[in-house]
Amino acid sequence: DEAVARLGAQLLQIAALFSLSDGVQVVSAGALRGLGDTKWPFYANVAGHWLVGLPIGLYLVHGMAFGVRGLWFGLTAGLTAVGVVLTLRFLALTRGELSRLEA
Repeated sequence: DEAVARLGAQLLQIAALFSLSDGVQVVSAGALRGLGDTKWPFYANVAGHWLVGLPIGLYLVHGMAFGVRGLWFGLTAGLTAVGVVLTLRFLALTRGELSRLEA
């Protein structure tokens, strides 16, 4: 069916964005874990997915009638927020360490 193929192609494009955000989130969470920081990744994931991703996804699905694409855009937004927060956390924890290495 042409409509299914078109929707599948759109979902694959969203999945590509999701994969990029997931990569940033996984690497930053792993880096924080290596520093001994396990609470921040947990809390950031809970907040990012439940307080950012899900509400945005539900709004896009129901308020904007985006259907399944809206849900995946919301999940991608939540994952992107988690990746940004964890990357900023990593930079904040290592900023002093990095400046000592440069000297």
